[in-house]
Amino acid sequence: MASESGRREKTGSRKPLVRLRVVLLGVVLALPLVYVMDSLFFAGGGHGSAHGHFQPGSHVVDPRTDSIPFSLSFDGDGPINMTEDRIAVKGYDVVAYFTEDRPVEGSPEITAEWEDAIFQFSSEENRDRFLEAPEDYIPAYGGYCALGVANGYKDDMHPAAFDVIDGRLFFNLTPGIHASWAGNSERLIARADENWPELKTAPGYGRADGR
Repeated sequence: MASESGRREKTGSRKPLVRLRVVLLGVVLALPLVYVMDSLFFAGGGHGSAHGHFQPGSHVVDPRTDSIPFSLSFDGDGPINMTEDRIAVKGYDVVAYFTEDRPVEGSPEITAEWEDAIFQFSSEENRDRFLEAPEDYIPAYGGYCALGVANGYKDDMHPAAFDVIDGRLFFNLTPGIHASWAGNSERLIARADENWPELKTAPGYGRADGR
């Protein structure tokens, strides 16, 4: 009787260990699938892809992360999203989003000023296109996070979190936020369009605002 009771106790004590092994095995088996899905997500292209065609290299913002370097922190007080050095949209070529459907880093040697902001371009041709019709290329809501504007405030943008919809360039704070925004963009754009006139010159969440 005692031996039978002892066997039951040993069996019962093994159950949590067995469960733990099953959980660990599930995690190990799931990791390759997560890696594949992540790779597919980053490789996605076309309008609406948070990372479409965006290749790591000399770019100042790493497309594989949601983070923005502190040195590129924005000042949210003006109508255009720019750094404290007045560089608009993190120095990326706003024309290239339309012509190449991808983020392209602009050159500090090829610039144009608009609304007190300095826009950088990857080519003189793109700069000339911008100067001919700046309103055609200026991002919606000045390049601030479209979801933030829809929710009533101005927040930063990520160069890889973009979309071109009906001839308008939209940015969001991170690729992850952009993916959520894209699923309900029509309603959120309508709401942001209503909010923007009041927010355009309102304080934002830039470093100058104590962020």
